Amino acid sequence: MKKMLYFQTGADDATAFPADWIYAIDAGSTAVEIYFTGTGESTLVSSVGLTVTAGQEENVVKAIVQKINEGPHSDGLIVIADDANSVYCHSGITACG
Repeated sequence: MKKMLYFQTGADDATAFPADWIYAIDAGSTAVEIYFTGTGESTLVSSVGLTVTAGQEENVVKAIVQKINEGPHSDGLIVIADDANSVYCHSGITACG
């Protein structure tokens, strides 16, 4: 089963990417950006930005990787950030998009 990462902004804008499309996760001072490429490609397909609490950037990156690697995922859907329902894979994430 392919693991899919789910993101939703409060504006009812949602997307899901295959976890194996992650190219890089970049942590900044109050943001984490996840970059996606297609399978076997090096061309950027898209990215998702997360707003995070200052000082929690590294913890958020670690939590995302741990969430992807833990199991089992009964339906393959891994919620990383869902603003509409206030569900985040780490308490340091404050917003998606």
